Amino acid sequence: MKVDPTRTWAAVEAAYEAETNPRHKLLLKEVRDHMKTEVCGELELLMATLTAEPQYHIWGQGPDRGPKGRAAVRAFYEGLIAAGGNLFEFNVEKVIVDDNAVVTEGRLRNTHPGEQLLAAGVATVGGAPVEAGALYVSNAQLLTVWPADPAGKLIGEDIYFGTNPFDNLAKLGPGEAPQRVSIDTV
Repeated sequence: MKVDPTRTWAAVEAAYEAETNPRHKLLLKEVRDHMKTEVCGELELLMATLTAEPQYHIWGQGPDRGPKGRAAVRAFYEGLIAAGGNLFEFNVEKVIVDDNAVVTEGRLRNTHPGEQLLAAGVATVGGAPVEAGALYVSNAQLLTVWPADPAGKLIGEDIYFGTNPFDNLAKLGPGEAPQRVSIDTV
């Protein structure tokens, strides 16, 4: 059950390598680079994949809660990286690309400290009490639309959760936690 963040961009990388259409290749590269820099916590490189005023939409558990505008998106990623929320594994099963966007779909596995779950009102996982010092993993179906501008920069992300990530939680065992990844090694 080990969480491996480096799996996140594998399918997009394969699609990029196989693509012959220059526009599609550009968009796939931008999505791949976005995924890599997010997982690696490289905020400046991550923000460089986006347009001047990105718009994020996050759907699935209520109204859209995505950040809007460069300052809000930057703050979102600063918080995500500081909390280690960027150390997820997105097992992309489908990649679709056209002249305006890339679509990725697959299973998202993300880690959550027990303290975070308790603060969110999750008291038990698998019938056992949530331990504040433990690490848990969620598993949810995810579809992301990555719209792009004419220059190939990402306008944002339209994220659709098929299931509530907190509906499928498991406690991680020793050695199953994700490891920080350096942009120099991926």
